[in-house]
Amino acid sequence: MQVSRILAASAAAFVMLAPAAAQAQKYPARPVEVVVPYAPGGGTDNLMRMITGIIDENKWSPVPLNVNNRAGGSGAIGYNYLINKKGDPHVIAGATPMIVSGKIEGRLPGNHRDAMTILMIVAIDELMLSVRDESPFKTIDDFVKAARAKPGGLTVGGTATLTEDHIFTHLFEKAANIQVKYVPFNSGGEVTTALMGGHIDAAVENPNEIVSQIEAKKARNLAVAARKRLTDAPDVPTFAERGYEFYWEQMRGVVGPANMDPAAVKWWQDTLKKVVATPKWQKDYIKRNLLTPTDWTGNEANKYLDGLNSKYEQAIKSLKASAK
Repeated sequence: MQVSRILAASAAAFVMLAPAAAQAQKYPARPVEVVVPYAPGGGTDNLMRMITGIIDENKWSPVPLNVNNRAGGSGAIGYNYLINKKGDPHVIAGATPMIVSGKIEGRLPGNHRDAMTILMIVAIDELMLSVRDESPFKTIDDFVKAARAKPGGLTVGGTATLTEDHIFTHLFEKAANIQVKYVPFNSGGEVTTALMGGHIDAAVENPNEIVSQIEAKKARNLAVAARKRLTDAPDVPTFAERGYEFYWEQMRGVVGPANMDPAAVKWWQDTLKKVVATPKWQKDYIKRNLLTPTDWTGNEANKYLDGLNSKYEQAIKSLKASAK
């Protein structure tokens, strides 16, 4: 009799707990914080607002996706915030190479392997050197000639220090045998504002950060650090073809904290696959911003990021040595 009562009580408890367990497994269960580790208006901000906008338009998320700019420390503040949310599936972030280089620089306690969950790498961004339309530099050769005539006299703006824009500038200096003054800002949006305001001579730009000014004929791209000219910008030469041989690209993606629940990972990967398949993404984000589309997840994404480690270690070591 006692055994029967115990079994009955256990069964009742199981019935009561089952709906709660099912509810706990449902994702997303509450609003998701979408962290942008840089100020508004830059490439990462544009990326995450495009992604969340497409998801909202198609009503693919049952909960709000709230974009939150947590800028500072060259991305370190936002990424450390994400890392400290270990196991919380309701916080994600826009990903730049900082998720690899941050650990190398000592700004982050971990990287894509041990401190974050890679959801998807969605695009590869080519980096350019851009100037205002009023600039006396009509070509990349004009800029190099002026820089050689006045070492350290020309200013080049970029997002943060010891990151892709800073490395781009350093590699350009070495390839062209010039010296410029690198001026760091908190986001690509601030870099573009400084350029258009005439506060810097040139800027390291992702196409999506300068495209509106290019279309309005208020700015022009002097050269791109790609291996071949971009299909949708055939008039922009590569640095290499002008005799300044270096290449530098920037990945763009989405990450979550470490120990992210598999159900949440699957939801985001499935949703992002739908995002990158939309005509709006392909036309208004990829084509308009001169990007190379990708949809890398899992081992494919991690393998690509692993390959960035040695590149950043070498580049940062060279950059620090030249600053001494």
